[in-house]
Amino acid sequence: MRAVIARLALCLATASVATASVAAGATVERIVVPYAVGGVTDLYGRVLAERLAATQAAPILVDNRPGGGAAIGTSYVAKSPADGRTVLLGSVGTATNPAMIKALPYDPRDITPVAQVAVSPLILYVRADLATNVRQLIDDARKSPRGLSFANSGVGSSPNLAAALFARELGLQVTHVSYRGTSAAINDLLGGQVDAYFDTLQAMTHVKAGRIRALAVAAPERLEQAPDLPTLDELGVRDVYASSWWGIFVPSGTPQERVQALQARLRMVVGEPIVQQRAREMGAIAVYRDQADFQRFFDSEVTRWSAIIAAEKLSAQ
Repeated sequence: MRAVIARLALCLATASVATASVAAGATVERIVVPYAVGGVTDLYGRVLAERLAATQAAPILVDNRPGGGAAIGTSYVAKSPADGRTVLLGSVGTATNPAMIKALPYDPRDITPVAQVAVSPLILYVRADLATNVRQLIDDARKSPRGLSFANSGVGSSPNLAAALFARELGLQVTHVSYRGTSAAINDLLGGQVDAYFDTLQAMTHVKAGRIRALAVAAPERLEQAPDLPTLDELGVRDVYASSWWGIFVPSGTPQERVQALQARLRMVVGEPIVQQRAREMGAIAVYRDQADFQRFFDSEVTRWSAIIAAEKLSAQ
C-alpha cells in the first residue's frame, strides 16, 4: 500500500512539474506585425505563426497594426500584459524609432528582445548602364558634379541608412530619393531614374535578367545564395554593414521562464526546412539568435544607426 501511495505521489509530482512547464511556456495568442498586410514582415510573421501554433496545438493570430513607422504596433505590445501571450515581430525600425520619432508613443524600455528569427543582408545594386564594380562607382561619383542618387523605401529605412553610411564612410555626395515602399524604389532603379539602391536578395531576380547590376554585399561575409558577389570589406570599403532583420520582442517584465520557453520554440521553428525555404523565397535567411546574442546585436543597431540618424538629421516627423 505504501508503495502504491509512493508511486501515486511521484505521478502527481511529475504531473505538477509538467503543468508548471506548460504554464511557464504560456500559449502565444498573437504576433503583432507593425506593418501592413503583404510585406515581408507580414508574410514571415504568418509563417512563424503557423509553425509556432503547431508547437502549442493552439492557433496564433497575426495582428497587423501598421502606422507611425512601426510605432503603433510596437506601442500596443509595449503596453500589453507581460504574460508572453502577445509578442512583436520587430525589425530595424524597432531599433531606430527612438531616434527617428520625437513623440514616441511608448517607452523603448517597455519591450524586451527574445530572439532574432531572420536576416537579409543588403546588397548594393546599380543601374545596368552605370558602374561595373564598386571602385568605378566611387571614382565616377567623385568626378560627377551631382554625385550619386540613392533610392530608398522610406526615410530611416534600412536602405536609406545603408546609403547614408556608405556615403559618409567614403565622403561621397549623395542625393537620397525616398519612396513609399520597396516596389516603387526598385521600379525607378530599373527605369534608370536613380543610380543605386541597397536592397535584399529579392532584387537578384532583376540582376539575373540583366536589368540592374549587383556590385557587393554589405556584410562581413559572402552570402551562400550569391557566392560570387564580393563583400564591401573585400573591396576596401570597411565596416559598411547593413541588413534588414526580424526578431521577436515581448513586453518587459515577462517572466524569464516564459521567455526561455518561447526561445526554445523559436529555435526549433526557425530551423525547420519549410521555414528556411519560405524565408529564401522572400529574399531573407532564417537564422536564430538567442536572447543574449540578440540583445547585444540590437543594442549595437540602436547605437550605430542613432549616430547616422543624428548626423543626417533624419526624422519621421
